[in-house]
Amino acid sequence: MRNQVTSPGPAIESKIRRLLPVLHRWYRDNRRPLPWRVDPTPYRTAVAEFMCQQTRVATVIPYYRRWMRIFPGWRALARSSTLRILRLWEGLGYYRRARNLHSLARAVLRLPGRELPDDLESLRKLPGIGDYTAGAIASIAFKIPSPAFDANVARVLGRLTAKGGRSPRLPYLRCLAGKIVPQKDPGLHNQSLMELGALICLPRNPLCASCPLKSRCPSSRRIPGRPKPPPPVPLRETILLVKWGQKIWVTREHPRHRWKGLFLLPTVPGKPRTPRLLTIRYPFTRYRIQADVHWSNQPPAGIKGRWMDPGELRRAPLPSPHRKILRLAGRD
Repeated sequence: MRNQVTSPGPAIESKIRRLLPVLHRWYRDNRRPLPWRVDPTPYRTAVAEFMCQQTRVATVIPYYRRWMRIFPGWRALARSSTLRILRLWEGLGYYRRARNLHSLARAVLRLPGRELPDDLESLRKLPGIGDYTAGAIASIAFKIPSPAFDANVARVLGRLTAKGGRSPRLPYLRCLAGKIVPQKDPGLHNQSLMELGALICLPRNPLCASCPLKSRCPSSRRIPGRPKPPPPVPLRETILLVKWGQKIWVTREHPRHRWKGLFLLPTVPGKPRTPRLLTIRYPFTRYRIQADVHWSNQPPAGIKGRWMDPGELRRAPLPSPHRKILRLAGRD
């Protein structure tokens, strides 16, 4: 039952510390050449951390590069419109991150020096910055010895400290992550743990043979079990493609309050009498949605909206599934 302890003892802390030089050397030799690792200013680091939340790095890279061309600093981002920001974010999903990043930029311009503060407590008080993001920015951009505890770090430390095929609980691992952050190069240290989890210590089918820590890892022969995620909940919806000449009718209302701030094709109850145009399937949080799309020439009653011509539609922020509908229907 030792794994139930919420604080690691000196022996465990010492064991992990002895592995860190090997891990750090591996990172220097194998790290990915990601654009935000070049000149990791507070702004560049913050944008990367917001974008990489719940999104694959390979997906983020082109968005990050385009973002930096258009918004090279806090001032340009703060002065932009929300609609433009959401349009640039389109395809990354989880649009709250974009709104939070916009709010953060405006908050930064109200601070002395118009820059992020270099202490953890002040960082945590800013929009969209939680414990992980504060730790990542503090350690990478300001070289403050603070943990950046995410799923990758939890998995690596959990496997390194597993006993009897079971990993310790998250409070224990979070505490351990905080204890082992070095005073020197804390950003390199945090990125080393995250990189090992992203490239080698994978959630499924980890590449143990390529791991620099395999000789000291108790999980190299027996990966601790992990609970299976619940299957996605199936959900069927009906979407209308309302057209009048070249114009398409859009709304900012959704019956399930999705995609706040974006323009949407209307989602309606029931099944229209008009023929079905197409069907799309896409994931959304815990759902697997099947949406039947029907033509219409009249906006649905009881929903506020407006007509947009093709040029306006191209500039407007739409969720990826709705943009796909327009493309498949030849309207984008």
